[in-house]
Amino acid sequence: MLDLATTAFDGLGTKPGLAFRRGVGAAPLFVGYALFIAERSLVDEVDRLYFFTREGEFFQRVFQAVLPSARLANQSLPGSSLLEVSRLATFSPSLRSASIEEMMRLWSLYDSQSIFALTRSLGLDPSVLDPVCARQTIPLDEPIVQPWLDARVKRLFQDPEFIRILSDKIASDRQAALAYFREQGLTEGRGPIGVVDIGWRGTIQDNLAIMLPGRRFFGYYLGLQRFLNPQPPNGVKRAYGPNANRDLLFSHLLDAVSPMEMLCNSPLGSVMGYGFEDERPRASRLTEPSENGRHAEVVGHFQDGVLFACRHWAPYVESHSIRSGELREMACHLWSDLIARPDRQIAEAYAALNHNDVFGVGAFVDKRVVPSPRSMLRGLFSASDRRAVILYIKQTQWTPGLWHRSDLSHLHRGMLISALLAGRVYKRARMWMHYHLVTKR
Repeated sequence: MLDLATTAFDGLGTKPGLAFRRGVGAAPLFVGYALFIAERSLVDEVDRLYFFTREGEFFQRVFQAVLPSARLANQSLPGSSLLEVSRLATFSPSLRSASIEEMMRLWSLYDSQSIFALTRSLGLDPSVLDPVCARQTIPLDEPIVQPWLDARVKRLFQDPEFIRILSDKIASDRQAALAYFREQGLTEGRGPIGVVDIGWRGTIQDNLAIMLPGRRFFGYYLGLQRFLNPQPPNGVKRAYGPNANRDLLFSHLLDAVSPMEMLCNSPLGSVMGYGFEDERPRASRLTEPSENGRHAEVVGHFQDGVLFACRHWAPYVESHSIRSGELREMACHLWSDLIARPDRQIAEAYAALNHNDVFGVGAFVDKRVVPSPRSMLRGLFSASDRRAVILYIKQTQWTPGLWHRSDLSHLHRGMLISALLAGRVYKRARMWMHYHLVTKR
């Protein structure tokens, strides 16, 4: 395959060429995932497949490259569409009330959050709530640990003006979102719907299932973390790779998921919400120039390599009846290799990201910014510095990428890696306890 790639891409020794070459080598992971989606969609008898933005834009291209005839085992596959969604765009319209109970779906994922970050996660202008929060003596930018227990936050959710503002926003967002979903065909028919996304907890699927209780959703994911929220009864989630809700096999792949998100990302931006243009519903997107710069330099070439190899896999998939299960172990090892032994250009691209974390964090996160040695030491005694370090650990968790940070001293890199390793040990211990002490009861 690499010999063929040499003729397809001149200059495989260049930075784009090395990314292309890595994509060619990683292709079986994505071939297996595409077959998994196809197989499960037939078994589940879904009416249609919807690929979620942003990673779904790449996955749909892979799916079409591996299965160009839209058939598997002499059966026609369901039609597929791209659905413009995000956690940010679907969370507010899925809220059933302006209550702390509903906010727990967000706070279970982000247990320390400022009101500023909360309003951004709801798509609200923070300044709208400034006077309301001032009455409850809550500074907008103050990080609140376990906000559902904070007396000021409890009073805020009893304030009539706050409830009115939030309820109006929810109603407006739901109207626009449902209009968009109606135009995309989600509200038509009675059969189940298949949705495709990279993972990791299927929050967007949950939001859709809540908004459309009459439809049944089957989610097909690359990997699944342990669920933290109650699962809607009209949804089922399956993973081709690790599924921490079922077993711990290959669960180490879930330690650092943001590098895989980068490699599967789209340059077309994040969906920020829904509105109307000439009375037609539209999804609004926001692009980030530096993020797209990394895509043009590295990620796009990696994806081109994957797609090049997938097109060469396609005839063998059809003629040899290859099944996803036959590739799963190889796929997971390739995934592990991508994360554990990244090429320098991939690590450098990740370190230069300005990542959209508006949902939850309330802002874009510059991956170049890391806690300083001084702030890490202060974190032993200062709660605010400790929270900043913990937030960095949650947002990063990728130790191999730090080894390529030539802008950091050896001591600084060692301290950061030690912090990330400690966070990983804690995370795996919680996963082990949940699986053995809760799941097996």
